[in-house]
Amino acid sequence: MFIYLHGFNSSGESAKGKYFAEQLSEFPFYRPSYPADPDAAIEYLKDYITERLEPEGKNVLIGTSLGGYYAQYLARHFSSNQSTSTQSTWSVVMINPALDPATTLTPYFGRQTNYYTGEEYYFAEPELQQLLRYDVSSPCDSPLPTLLLLDQGDEVIDYQTSLNVYANCAQCHTFPGGDHQFQHLDQAVSLIRNFFDQKC
Repeated sequence: MFIYLHGFNSSGESAKGKYFAEQLSEFPFYRPSYPADPDAAIEYLKDYITERLEPEGKNVLIGTSLGGYYAQYLARHFSSNQSTSTQSTWSVVMINPALDPATTLTPYFGRQTNYYTGEEYYFAEPELQQLLRYDVSSPCDSPLPTLLLLDQGDEVIDYQTSLNVYANCAQCHTFPGGDHQFQHLDQAVSLIRNFFDQKC
């Protein structure tokens, strides 16, 4: 099973989410849209994933930008809380992830409008503090199979930040150029397939 987690001000209807769903259509693939409020988003996703997880199968969370931040937390949550009789595995694919929201999202404090849903909301210090509760500060201390895909030309997040965090416990692939939207989707699909077959 694949679950795609979208980024800040995006939704499950984003172009990337649809692209991955089409390219990986032989697998169960889900693209939830979840609340902007971080606590509400995590609670929604815990319930959503619980209803769809494969107890005996491979479960992969693909997260882009802020979705990558959520993915690393949620994969560990489910991996550590599953019963001893459950044989499922949890893996993470992160694409240009926002692993330091205090740096990445502070410039966006204020009124926001979701690009896809039109939802209007306010994002400021209280919401940032919610986000920080879901930080995985040392992921290599509790490693899960992880694939990290980065565009070096990301104008929003310094790709080196994520690379420094995961260099010792993930498959890391960086691409020259590109941007925060991530411009190497074809290569990503091939890498995700190989990752699923070999590591998950």
